[in-house]
Amino acid sequence: MSVRLKMKVTSTRVIKDKQSLQEFKNKYHYISGNHVDSRYLEAASIVRGIYNKNSELIGGYVLNSNIPHRYLSDIPKEAILQSSTPSQDDLVEGCCIWMSNELSSFKRGWVYLMTFYDYLSLGKRYMLGASIEPKVAKLQRLVFPNVLYEGPLEHAPWCCMYYGTRRHMAKLILVIIYKYWVSSFIKHRVKSFKSLFTLQSKA
Repeated sequence: MSVRLKMKVTSTRVIKDKQSLQEFKNKYHYISGNHVDSRYLEAASIVRGIYNKNSELIGGYVLNSNIPHRYLSDIPKEAILQSSTPSQDDLVEGCCIWMSNELSSFKRGWVYLMTFYDYLSLGKRYMLGASIEPKVAKLQRLVFPNVLYEGPLEHAPWCCMYYGTRRHMAKLILVIIYKYWVSSFIKHRVKSFKSLFTLQSKA
């Protein structure tokens, strides 16, 4: 049974049928430029889609607790033999997250909190994340301190993979609340104040 939650005009549900998974795959590639295998999506634990009021797919993510894990399969064999990999039976990887510009900063924060909700529902201890963007990796490593791999991949010149526990994921909530809600609200207020001051100066 799919889970459906609503927040104003945005809804979310777990995707299971092949047609919707194909749509997810195509839009993920369009937004990120990265490919994901259809078989991986079909076998993943949770593929969640985010929809607007017109039922159009505008974002989503994948959580997978099933072996094989996509990230671990990408690591060069000689590197993974030297790394301290947590038990794969107790590991969830979060990947293929994408969001269109239609989602506001507030709702982007809400999407990230949904990943935490789904992660807890899978009952695993470790959460594995990765990024090929240094700025994103730097931010996420504030939460996930254990670096599993850093270096080139077959499909990317550089990638950083890291993992943490439920305790680290709890810290992620604070980071998200500050970055997407508190900081965004303050920036919006400052921008509004500056605009108002400019209009009054011209009057």
